Amino acid sequence: MLFFKLINSSFRRNLRIYIPYLVSMSMLVAINYIFKAVAINGSIKKLPSAAVTKVLMETGSTFIILVTLAFMVYVNRFLWQQRQQEMGLYSMLGMTSHNLQILTIIEKCYLLVISLIVGLFFGVIFDRLAFLGFARLLKIDQLSQSWIEWPAITSTVFIIGSFFVLLIIIDLIKLQKMKPTELWHPQISKIAQHGKFFTFAGILGVGLLAWAYYLTITVKPKISALSTFMLAVILVVIGTYLVFIAGSIIVLKLLQRNKHFYYQPRHFIATSGMLQRMEQNGASLATICLLCSSILVTLFTALTLYAGINDTVNSFAPKDINIITSQPLSKAQKATISTVAKQYHAHLAKPTSFTTSAPQYGYWKNNRFVNEGSLNNMSNKTTSSVITMTTSNYNRLTNNHVKLASNEALVYSPAKKRSGNLQIGAQKYHAKRLAHFDYYFNPSHSIYSPIFIITNKLPNNSSTINITGINYQLNGNKKTHINFENTLQARLGLQNSNYSSRINIQSLLTSLYGGIVFLGILISLALGITTTVVIYFKQITEGYEDKKRFQTMQQVGLSEQETTKSIHSQVLMVFMLPVGGAIINLCFAIPAIRQILIQFNFYNLHLMVIIALTITLILLCLYFIIYGLTTKMYRKIVNQA
Repeated sequence: MLFFKLINSSFRRNLRIYIPYLVSMSMLVAINYIFKAVAINGSIKKLPSAAVTKVLMETGSTFIILVTLAFMVYVNRFLWQQRQQEMGLYSMLGMTSHNLQILTIIEKCYLLVISLIVGLFFGVIFDRLAFLGFARLLKIDQLSQSWIEWPAITSTVFIIGSFFVLLIIIDLIKLQKMKPTELWHPQISKIAQHGKFFTFAGILGVGLLAWAYYLTITVKPKISALSTFMLAVILVVIGTYLVFIAGSIIVLKLLQRNKHFYYQPRHFIATSGMLQRMEQNGASLATICLLCSSILVTLFTALTLYAGINDTVNSFAPKDINIITSQPLSKAQKATISTVAKQYHAHLAKPTSFTTSAPQYGYWKNNRFVNEGSLNNMSNKTTSSVITMTTSNYNRLTNNHVKLASNEALVYSPAKKRSGNLQIGAQKYHAKRLAHFDYYFNPSHSIYSPIFIITNKLPNNSSTINITGINYQLNGNKKTHINFENTLQARLGLQNSNYSSRINIQSLLTSLYGGIVFLGILISLALGITTTVVIYFKQITEGYEDKKRFQTMQQVGLSEQETTKSIHSQVLMVFMLPVGGAIINLCFAIPAIRQILIQFNFYNLHLMVIIALTITLILLCLYFIIYGLTTKMYRKIVNQA
């Protein structure tokens, strides 16, 4: 009974620590449950995109589990520091090491039970809302879900319970190794001496960031773009930690040498205090910066993909049905199309048919296209394909009357604007850029962006393809349209490379990108919770560390108003660095993400900028709300008698 009284008393005394922890932990439990519940839902397994959705949910669930573990280990370290003196007092009053171990186990069991009960309660409630949002993103009405997914509850309890067992083991090992006097007397942080190593580390950090930013700016839309981006991410992580830990010390020392800045009460206290403990503080700032960067990049990529679905669909299927053959459609094929249309009562519009050269794959070296041949001959350098159309076909399709000389051409290149003197193979052209081309599409559905060249005649010895586009009207739901398109493909005996239908592609992309958005929102929410708690506990830790220092300064003449200004100066300095770094990281990530999205046939840079600005403004608003709350808590701790 005594143990429970001590635990209850400790909880009441440390509400400002335990309440934020339990709230955050409960939210992470809820998110873990939601992922598990969505992943095992029976109606999702019946979808055509069930395999992709399952992989997305499993990937997201694994990531959230890792975030939860990292969060629990980080906060447990803080809780241990706060309860260290309390444990020492109990030891001085006669408690044995065994008693302290029992006390630690009971405390963790308290936290586990409360986190699970509250988290699963809200998880079950918000799972319904999350599932409705998921169905809306996928644009599917037939999804259903039971109120409680018991396997998801069991899995969540097991995972969270296992993590708490791990924390108990860590705390028991610490208790076993520490002496009572070490529990009672807090460790006094020593002022570190920063030599040439920190200067080198700071310069190295700046160099790594510069290298990462160079990679993101210069990456090309080729098969290695994703691996290049991942290398840049690793460099940013390492560089950010070095810059915030070592580079920040260099900056603070420079500020210290600036007498006009340093010898002001609010700057003096903030700068000197941060300089004394910058190793730990810098790591926390770097963690906050990277968490904010992850939120921005995750949401930006997911929302951009989803918002650009129509653009991607248009590039794969400019008409409702698109047929690619080596020769114009035969009478038998046309008869088959008419028969299937009558079977489904579909009204077909007049087909659009034209001939182009077969796509030739390669890469651009300045304004010269290096032709590598067919798709089978692609290499790590391959970035795009070239498709040539005759002027007569272009005029017939667009109702224009364009006349070109033998060395002139029109070029439509949405991925990268090209014009002027171009060389394709042995032929040199003076090309004029087209602002728009309705019949632009990617006939092979490859990751390489096509460029359409309009000239008087096709290149010599080039193979050709015939493209037939058909729009249709059909009464019925999406399933009826998909059945009609699939039946037509089967009756024509065409492979996926020779046949593409708009509703099918749109349905597939909506399922895929909708799942990515759902994943991105939940992951960003988990990262946001983690970021908030890291900031909160960091401010509390620094508040306790600064409390005695501020009291000493007030005793020697620092006014309360000057104390308040100093607090705001220090907290604002600490707060703006991570979010500023996150915004810089996003700005440099956008070019690389754009090159990757080009491989998904997404070219809308204007839309990307709007999404980036929107999520950045939302993050800043939330960030400053956290700033206001944590500053208030920090000031309250510092001003305590």
